[in-house]
Amino acid sequence: MIELVSLVLPIVILIGIGFIAVRSEAVSPQVVHALGVFVLHFALPALILHALLKQDLRQTLNWNYILVYGAGSLIAFGAVLVVARAVLGRPLPAAAMAALGGSSSNSGFVGFPVASLAVGAPALTALPLTMLVENILIIPLALALAESADHQGKGAAQVLGQTARRLARTPLILAIVIGAALSALGVNLPAPLSLTLEMMADAAVPCALLVVGGTLATLSVQSMAGDVALIAVGKLVLHPLLVVLGFAWIGGVPPGLMAAGIILASAPMLTVYPIIGARFGQERLCAAALLVTTLAAFATMLFFLGSFAVSGT
Repeated sequence: MIELVSLVLPIVILIGIGFIAVRSEAVSPQVVHALGVFVLHFALPALILHALLKQDLRQTLNWNYILVYGAGSLIAFGAVLVVARAVLGRPLPAAAMAALGGSSSNSGFVGFPVASLAVGAPALTALPLTMLVENILIIPLALALAESADHQGKGAAQVLGQTARRLARTPLILAIVIGAALSALGVNLPAPLSLTLEMMADAAVPCALLVVGGTLATLSVQSMAGDVALIAVGKLVLHPLLVVLGFAWIGGVPPGLMAAGIILASAPMLTVYPIIGARFGQERLCAAALLVTTLAAFATMLFFLGSFAVSGT
């Protein structure tokens, strides 16, 4: 419990600093927006590229794990997307961002440390495999769906072509493609470039959390309670449950690796979620969902940690 609090508390403190900065008018909302643009176009792509380059995908691949975690994430993504569209009546960009929040975890900064405490070494294998699913499957899918909304009413081939061209110019997608390719080839960057990339990546999470706090200072969460509840239930209940069922059905994954994957799935969404949502005008919803889900994740993660302690995993 103490370890989990120590992991989540810095996230809440940084969000609080951003909130107070804007509420006290020490920082204007325009400055928060500019900081968000910096994170989206520079720091976040650097973070993803740096994370992928640190992984040797040739040695850590476990295809059963990828199959289960990928399928669970996709089903959770689809379920949240359908409810947001069919039940809540949200436009496609908003529904795609809700689906992203319901199916992608804060693997590196919350899930991995907790999994390391629970199962030890298998967490080191689970982290790159989980990030592979998130960065190559879930995030690009959400971006592609949100981008395609600008081309509704056009032919399918035209929509696909225009969406692909826009995605190809997106720094986030470029970082994913380049990072995956270089990692698969075992390419290492020269030390000065690697250090530059690391310095930029280190700015992503704290800056993103300050932006979340500043954004929360300008909104009323009550006005979007239904959307926030959908995202939180998708992320903290449906996503880990689907991963549990997938591991039970597919098999072929070592128990420690399964436990690590379930803990990663039970973590709240990635901290830069509101920054990605800002590209489509959804930063307020994403910021509110991030705060609520991060706080509520205490319960779900403690539940899974307790389950593994009882089972002896």
